[in-house]
Amino acid sequence: MKHRAGIACALLGASLCLAAPAYGEEKTEAAKPTPAQRAVVDLRSDRILLLDIAQVDNRITAVGERGFTLASDDGGRTWKGLPTPVTRTLTGVAFKDAKVGVAVGHGGSFVHTEDGGATWSEVTVDEAGPDSLLGVTHVAGDHFIAYGAFGLYFDSQDAGKTWQRVTVLSEDFDRHISQIIVVGNSLLLVAESGTLARSDDAGATWTALTSPYQGSYFGALAVQDGSVLAFGMRGNVFRSLDIGTTWQKIETGTTTSFMSGLQLADGRVMLVGNSGLIAESADGGQSFVLHTATPGKGFAALVEKPGGGILFAGESGVTPLDPAWLKSR
Repeated sequence: MKHRAGIACALLGASLCLAAPAYGEEKTEAAKPTPAQRAVVDLRSDRILLLDIAQVDNRITAVGERGFTLASDDGGRTWKGLPTPVTRTLTGVAFKDAKVGVAVGHGGSFVHTEDGGATWSEVTVDEAGPDSLLGVTHVAGDHFIAYGAFGLYFDSQDAGKTWQRVTVLSEDFDRHISQIIVVGNSLLLVAESGTLARSDDAGATWTALTSPYQGSYFGALAVQDGSVLAFGMRGNVFRSLDIGTTWQKIETGTTTSFMSGLQLADGRVMLVGNSGLIAESADGGQSFVLHTATPGKGFAALVEKPGGGILFAGESGVTPLDPAWLKSR
């Protein structure tokens, strides 16, 4: 079992490990700055490590180290650094609509916004303990789910104001849950150690799926044609046409890990990962062309801007797509 300090390393690889004190994680409660001190910190959008990014209407919100968020209302041209009440790294963010959203992170951190991320309030969830949450998903309406290390799984039916611990698969399930996505009327869970599971009742119960791979999955993506992609360590990508019952391996030609994926408005599928890896597919994920972004800093997530264009979040903060990068390997 991995040490708790290595959670981010397990998900993003050594290049994006957040456990080291150099990234600003506070060791003691006494080390926390006051809200006023945090509010005046000058954040550069290219000098902060970010682990997730979301776009709702015209606002783009990214979350990352030391509990900070970045917000842009002009397609990523300018960014405002906004603190939250927590000082631990935030790993995931999701919104119900343009106003209501949830972010989660290390140390069992939950924060909630009702004004589009302009301000955040901390939600105390004792059952989360000191372990790390690795993501959050908006299911429907006021239903959110949050998940993470050692099988952590929490359910909220009131848009993130309160959370209840839920058992996944079994009482002794302790795999790090990387991501849960909505696929039609079902949910698909991907985790370490080749763990796959599906829920057909909004997460009330889960069924283990047979995995074609025993390594760690870091993400999944529902594609418009009804297929699902699961991806992770060493460039592994698998495609399913039946929500995970059976899988086909997709050859990618890389051993670099994939961390996140998105289907663009024009139908293209993009996967991103460590060392600036970008994989592009024009056939719904049946084949990929690889590109490398210069200078090769790792990507954790991506969004499509209102009106077009792509923004990556990762080791170098927020990075817009440069078409010159898209040269085949």
